[in-house]
Amino acid sequence: MKENTGISKYVMLGMLARMPQTGYTIKKWIENEYSHFWQESFGQIYPTLKKLVAEGLAVSSDRTQPENGRGQIVYSITDAGRKELSDWLQKEPEIEKLRYEILLKISFGQNTEPEVLLGHLDSFIGRNEKLVKDMNGYIELFKELKEKEVDCFYSQLTALCGVYIYSAMRDWAVEAKKIISEMGADS
Repeated sequence: MKENTGISKYVMLGMLARMPQTGYTIKKWIENEYSHFWQESFGQIYPTLKKLVAEGLAVSSDRTQPENGRGQIVYSITDAGRKELSDWLQKEPEIEKLRYEILLKISFGQNTEPEVLLGHLDSFIGRNEKLVKDMNGYIELFKELKEKEVDCFYSQLTALCGVYIYSAMRDWAVEAKKIISEMGADS
């Protein structure tokens, strides 16, 4: 199990503040909406949900699925959980840490052939173009959900941040390719 930084508690509370959910639906929502800036594993989600219940910040109830008759545990936020979430939202966020392996590889680039780096950059450009497309898709999905009276206004803002970040990283990689190529032509 990954080390829990303490933020998982607030991720779960934020998700439950939207609507009652199962651990599985929380995991899927995080994978779809937050994957560009946050990850949570099942190994973090379920223990955190149990802890929220133990602390009185959430409650759980069993629900049987009509399609397969299997039981699910549905979690809901309590008033104490809403207060805890609100208190956390008031605090200043910690400083963000950027981790991109490609930046390490470019930094140590003198130890390999330029073609290797150019190949890495091509792949990176492709991944970032896909991510920009995905983020724009989420923005459209949130607009559709708004028409169904599901408030995703702030989620749209996080997806917009993804568009800007991935566009910037793609643009950097295009420029880095150009510089490396020019450097090779000068040699």
